Amino acid sequence: MPPIVPKAWIRAALTLIALSSIAGLPAASAQGPPPTTAPAPAEPDPRQLAEQVRQLAEMNKKLAEQLGDLSKKYEDLSKKLGEASAPKPEPAPAPAGRGPEAGSSDSLSPRAAGGSSGGGVRNQETAQDVGNRRLGKLKTRTSYDYDRDGFLFATEDSEFQLKVRSLVQADAHIFQQPNQNPVSSGFYIPRARVYFSGRATKPIEYQVSLQRGYDSLDLLNAYIDYHYDDRLLFRVGRYKTPYLYEYYKIEIWNTLAPERSLFNINFQGNRQVGAMAWGELFDRRMEYAVGTFDGARNSYSATHNGQDVMALVNFKPFLKSDSFLQNLNLGGSLDYGYQNNPLTPAVLRTSSQVSSAAITSAGGTNTGNVPFLAFNNNVKELGVREQWDLHLAYFYKGLTLLGSWDSGSNSWALTNATPSPVSVPIGGYYVQAAYLLTGETRTDNGLIDPLRPFDLRPATFGLGAIEPNARFSTLHLDRKVFEAGFADPNLWTNSVYATDVGFNWYLNKHAKIYFDWQHAVFGNPVSYRPGGLQLTSDLFWFRFQLYF
Repeated sequence: MPPIVPKAWIRAALTLIALSSIAGLPAASAQGPPPTTAPAPAEPDPRQLAEQVRQLAEMNKKLAEQLGDLSKKYEDLSKKLGEASAPKPEPAPAPAGRGPEAGSSDSLSPRAAGGSSGGGVRNQETAQDVGNRRLGKLKTRTSYDYDRDGFLFATEDSEFQLKVRSLVQADAHIFQQPNQNPVSSGFYIPRARVYFSGRATKPIEYQVSLQRGYDSLDLLNAYIDYHYDDRLLFRVGRYKTPYLYEYYKIEIWNTLAPERSLFNINFQGNRQVGAMAWGELFDRRMEYAVGTFDGARNSYSATHNGQDVMALVNFKPFLKSDSFLQNLNLGGSLDYGYQNNPLTPAVLRTSSQVSSAAITSAGGTNTGNVPFLAFNNNVKELGVREQWDLHLAYFYKGLTLLGSWDSGSNSWALTNATPSPVSVPIGGYYVQAAYLLTGETRTDNGLIDPLRPFDLRPATFGLGAIEPNARFSTLHLDRKVFEAGFADPNLWTNSVYATDVGFNWYLNKHAKIYFDWQHAVFGNPVSYRPGGLQLTSDLFWFRFQLYF
């Protein structure tokens, strides 16, 4: 079958023919330069003009007839081509007493015959008949977002956006106490992450991120934000829960010490799947977040029918003033719900985030971090969890002050007996201070951009930014944790105190090195190695971090 010429091309060709015909009628020549003195124009002959008009009318009539014939042929050929390309199902056997047409596919509509993939007379590039803007391919631009960090790919109108960021942390752990088991000095990778975030039209935002931790490679975040108004946003998916200011508001690449406080790393809500409303009110003086979550810490799905309610509120009462209290933050958070979950954390540790790795695990979580309480292997989390905290955060010039009072209870039960949950009170607090010696200032927990980034070239010489810091934190569990048979009091303790002293060296906005000495004191001696106990632990901690 010869190729079908689009109707628009036919019209264009006929128009050109008509214009060419008109151009061929007697007219002044456009060739050559005009004479210096133009002769007086001859008087036009009315009869000649009338004849030209009559010829044009006849020509127009013939062209219209030709166009009608070609249009009809085009429609006939298009219809035949569509019928030939449409998949035809095998005809069903005709019922008795009826002709062969009874079971044919001729009665199907174009959608039924061809579907949405181009059957019938539908355009193959059309996904729907009504409402599709058919924008096609959109031009994009690329950039690096230095303020918010990340490589940015976006359409020219910024409706569609993809941001790529990455975090790498490499640790050196040197323990003063030698020959511990399973703990050992060495190099570790606590986190290596890749973040993909952006939006698919401006109100709809998203993030998908992956993490390699001590012992696993897994999904970190996967959520969708509905961002129509800064005062009320909705988030659904897996992400950081809004419990504990130190966890929710301070990103791990912005912490003053390598890891968060004792209560936080062991009893934070961590990441869970849920739905949350959040935003800023009163001209950004109040931040809030409240949501419902599956409950199990660091989980990817629900383990029972119950849900946890978690909420956080943070007030900045002097934000719009020019006083020294402008960047004062006050608030609190809570986590409440009934639990029936696998045990997380299975071991309480001094220097790593909440984990389900058991004390028998040979992975990096155990070899790189000192345990002070390990639950028995016949324990599960069962019963009411009710936790809360009050927090303070203050930033003034180069000074940072942080503090939190944490309290509540967790419930556990033995799995090899009739479940009888026992509620165990827990509590703790921390205070922390830091100061930038090199002139930089803080207004929040964001990244530090040194005034003179580290550079050894004479023309751009700089030493970066230096920030000494110190923290004291505690964690205490009621003796019920031993009395109920959840842990062995001969091997573990129910209270610990940790002092961190060190400094941060910001080479530039993206590269940071932590130097930290952590001195932990246990309420009772804890397992040091088989047959041995220790009352203290000293960790010399170096973290090399790159975030961009």
